[in-house]
Amino acid sequence: MKKIRRIPLGNIWILCVMSGVLMGTLWANLLGGKLMEQVGYFDGVYGAGKALSEEERWQLWRYVIRQRLWEAGLGGLIAMTPLAVPGYLAGAFGAGFILAVIIAMFTLEKGWLGIAYWLLSAMPHGLCYLAVWMTLTAAVLGRRDMKKIRVWLLAGILVAAGSFLEAWVNPMLLEWL
Repeated sequence: MKKIRRIPLGNIWILCVMSGVLMGTLWANLLGGKLMEQVGYFDGVYGAGKALSEEERWQLWRYVIRQRLWEAGLGGLIAMTPLAVPGYLAGAFGAGFILAVIIAMFTLEKGWLGIAYWLLSAMPHGLCYLAVWMTLTAAVLGRRDMKKIRVWLLAGILVAAGSFLEAWVNPMLLEWL
């Protein structure tokens, strides 16, 4: 009888992200113009950030940090349940899907410049949020104790930094385009 080899969870996680990217790319390209009609407000949302006053940016930052802390907290709570691994695998698929759709929308709207537009609009704060989710994912895949304060403290610091970058730095970067 042949012994069954287990696939490491990290490989399954990468497979979920890549399958989400593939499905998101297919979905965005099949919808094309209809997708742009439904979410054509992207340019307005990113363009409005340039004209915000200092008080409006602080208000945006408070909104963003509240939203991102809620998301990271929910992800941390899911990490403490027995459904942590399937939940994080589904989240990896969803993250890949959304990532591909957003890149495809920017590319459909701006052509090749869409990739640069996406990099300037998503990467500064996206790197902080990626670090949060990679920390939580490493804790889930490594079956670490999520009750330790250092995981939550690190996630909170990274979320605050990412929120600051999203509300204050991204509008300045987008003025270049």
